[in-house]
Amino acid sequence: MYTTVHVPFITKCKASDAACLKSSTEAAIPVLAKGLPDFGVEVLDPLHLKEPIDATTPGLKLIIKDFEVHGLKDCKVNTLYRDVANSKLGGKLLCSVTSTGQYDMDGKLLVLTVKGNGKINVVLKKILLTIDVDMGEKVGKDGTKYWDMKRFNHSFELLEKSELEFEGLNTGSNVLDQAANDVISQNSNEIITEIGPPIIKAITVKIVENVRRFFHRVPPSDLALD
Repeated sequence: MYTTVHVPFITKCKASDAACLKSSTEAAIPVLAKGLPDFGVEVLDPLHLKEPIDATTPGLKLIIKDFEVHGLKDCKVNTLYRDVANSKLGGKLLCSVTSTGQYDMDGKLLVLTVKGNGKINVVLKKILLTIDVDMGEKVGKDGTKYWDMKRFNHSFELLEKSELEFEGLNTGSNVLDQAANDVISQNSNEIITEIGPPIIKAITVKIVENVRRFFHRVPPSDLALD
């Protein structure tokens, strides 16, 4: 059994006050990212994704393991909204993150026939993440009604050129390996747009899971003015 804990780092806002929602959320991000065990919130920066991510596409097998993301604590809030009448919550986060992991790849990547396994390095200099959540209520063990994050939709957009590297590519010759790395570097955003959705989804799921736990511990009266 757990007890309710209070959140002095949250500035309570009215749903109609977009500026307050934006500044309050932005101030809370680095606090949440450090992890809050009393609230059930895991460390989110660095974020460790322990489960393998299947980023396979038609013609390409790609499995990524031990993926680690750095930089979520520095995400900025572009917009944030809370629609009380329709039980919606969402907004846009602008983030710059670096990520590493282990990959296993075989198939076609763009025009390249590639195969290999080793370390993957990703730098997303500016990624705009949009999240829209259907909200509900959850009655806690103490009888209090808490906010609950139910279904969510998300999308992402790369606003600057990213960096992408697959160490250990094996095309059959060192010359072709270098040529493949050059093509990947030059077309990093196109490749990330192709293989990135399951990776971004795994990151978003982890963020939503932890915010949901946070909401399950803090009464709405400590989160909002209405």
